[in-house]
Amino acid sequence: MRGEDARGAGLWPSIPAVLRVMIGWFFTGIGILNLAVELDGGLTPRYLVFHVVLLCGGLVLLTRQRLKPGRAGWLVAGVVVVAGTASGRPYPHGSAQHLVINLIFWGCAGLLLLTVVGVAERRLPERRTPVDLSGFAGHAEPQAVSATPDRSGENVGGLT
Repeated sequence: MRGEDARGAGLWPSIPAVLRVMIGWFFTGIGILNLAVELDGGLTPRYLVFHVVLLCGGLVLLTRQRLKPGRAGWLVAGVVVVAGTASGRPYPHGSAQHLVINLIFWGCAGLLLLTVVGVAERRLPERRTPVDLSGFAGHAEPQAVSATPDRSGENVGGLT
């Protein structure tokens, strides 16, 4: 059937992964290339910060490990992206272009923040209420063996 791989699964689940890798390589390549071109003295602090964030965002997109932050991580990253994009300076010419550039920068910054919060959450101790297991002493097998009748003479499929 069209649109299916050898296992019969649809190809649609792989499209987000392909897009993530393509965008990751694009951001990484642009970040490295622009930093390398401007090493001769044309680096301004704003240019440097933008392309380092772009490069790091691209590298995070290229990692195979999935981010699993909690609500706090998503909330903080979302606020950074929205507030950062909204606070961009209005430009008289090419405002759509600058809006896209601001969105890319703040999206990468939010992704980096999401990564940091996700790693921090994984390293935090468990936050669930501890359970008292002192009432569950011993192993269950001795009680189970004593409760069953003697089955030593039973045939186990010709293995006796």
